[in-house]
Amino acid sequence: MASEQEFVLDEEKQEQFAGMILLDRMITEEKPIHASLMDKDDKLVEQYLNTMDSRELISVGEDNCYLVTDTGKQLYQKLLDQQVSYATHFDIYSHVDLNAGTFAHKDSDFLEDDRWADLRVAVALFKGIDPYRMVFLAMLSDEAFFANPDWKFDLAMGTLFEELDEIVNTQIMEDELGYEDEEGSVSGHDVLEDVIQQGALINQERYQEQLTQEREAERQAGQPEQETVTIIQEGGYGYGYDPMTMLGAYAASALFIEAIWHDPYW
Repeated sequence: MASEQEFVLDEEKQEQFAGMILLDRMITEEKPIHASLMDKDDKLVEQYLNTMDSRELISVGEDNCYLVTDTGKQLYQKLLDQQVSYATHFDIYSHVDLNAGTFAHKDSDFLEDDRWADLRVAVALFKGIDPYRMVFLAMLSDEAFFANPDWKFDLAMGTLFEELDEIVNTQIMEDELGYEDEEGSVSGHDVLEDVIQQGALINQERYQEQLTQEREAERQAGQPEQETVTIIQEGGYGYGYDPMTMLGAYAASALFIEAIWHDPYW
């Protein structure tokens, strides 16, 4: 049974996502955008650059090229933190075997198997997270928006986010997870709550195992253990956001969500 719930990607969200995409490209590619927009592709996204300029995320430097301001860097750092939180806390729900009650391990399981259900959107909604933000972060991490070299044209035409919108509106929802057995009816809410708590516990175990392996490798190499703090480095970006501090709370309550997920991009 398909869910009757439908979501709409409004213009405000599209504008924010466009701004975050352009920030990401300006920072990671370090390809300058001249303020005169001599490049025809840059001209296509002029409206978004103007919005970013008005919000002081970018400014024009001495070379007449746009540069990311301190405000823009702080906003980008928030995006990085959300990406780490997504990968640590939510990515596990992308491949769930509802019949067996198991979660795929991406290093050993065949992820194309039909037995896996993608519950990321359902988990986001359960926790009160905008499902568009969840899918946007996943697609940005996978660089899905840049698969087409003419992505700026798609952005200008309003078609870049069509796949994002389709994904959100075609995923399994809570009301589709309920079932009946010999003991009676089980609600989709109860199924999803159980899935979330199981996934959080497995995430906690996997992340602790990963940290142990990394620290052992550092010890054998004679390197000091790295502190995990959130930083923005001068002239570049590095982050050491440590989701381990939140994993216990995630495992204890299916409703727990970090505050960074409720902060607007601007």
